[in-house]
Amino acid sequence: MARSMLKAKNMPREFWAEAVSCAVYLSNRSPTKNVDNATPQEAWSGRKPSVRHIRVFGSIAYAHVPDQGRLKLDDRSSKYVFIGYDSNSKGYKLYNPSNGRIIISRDVEFDEQASWNWEAQEEQSYDFFPYFVEEQDVTPTQVMNHLPDMTPQQEMTPPPSPAPVHESFEESSSFGESSSETSHKFRSVENLYRSTEAINNLFCLFIDSEPLNFGDAVKDESWRLAMDEEIKSIEKNNTWELSELPKGHEAIGVKWIFKKKKNARGEVVRYKARLVVKGYKQKHGIDYDEVFAPVARIETI
Repeated sequence: MARSMLKAKNMPREFWAEAVSCAVYLSNRSPTKNVDNATPQEAWSGRKPSVRHIRVFGSIAYAHVPDQGRLKLDDRSSKYVFIGYDSNSKGYKLYNPSNGRIIISRDVEFDEQASWNWEAQEEQSYDFFPYFVEEQDVTPTQVMNHLPDMTPQQEMTPPPSPAPVHESFEESSSFGESSSETSHKFRSVENLYRSTEAINNLFCLFIDSEPLNFGDAVKDESWRLAMDEEIKSIEKNNTWELSELPKGHEAIGVKWIFKKKKNARGEVVRYKARLVVKGYKQKHGIDYDEVFAPVARIETI
């Protein structure tokens, strides 16, 4: 059965363990000749099992992403591959081929007719920038051939450029007789340009990014001043009161949110830091009983 389950959705053999586990799960809830008028699960537990939650192994699943795990414009669900049932809960085991992670979720929508394109997954490349360029053995004549053709009408002041990159390797005496000969490798001007361009593109992704945690923000004086301003505002408004933590309870954590405020020209005019509580960790009846948010309609203002 496990082999057929893998073949039906063209899944790799690496999922044989999940396929066997799922096959056993289904066999225990299917009629068998060894047990009269009952399934193995019913004979063992005394209760007739439900099959409403049964889904096709290897089908596409869309799991709901909680509000605290996404932004307003992000997708509300993520695409996964269904690989089995969780033994400790009523959730489904879902695999994300993009990062190799497995999650357990109950809020799932299935597309049992579709399957993941595993062949395209293997061929997919994640090298967004050609950061590492392979060196080639070229002669000075080949280097000159890479230069663009210049017409007499084009006047260009060549920038000061360093000498061709040489990499010398000397044989170690531990591998035999020492040699004074050196091996030179020349990189073309085109390769040097591409390497520099790739690094510049890589830095452009993070040059104007906002810190994601306190450790990154505290290294910048602008963000430290913004956090000091937030703490002073909290103390001025008496936002909180220090109290002893009741026994058997855990304090709800807080998190820093950092945002750059920009003007119409895209220039940063203010560094804003906000200290917020992780409200999604609160439990109803323990940390709070009622939820109240004052909201006014525009007509009443």
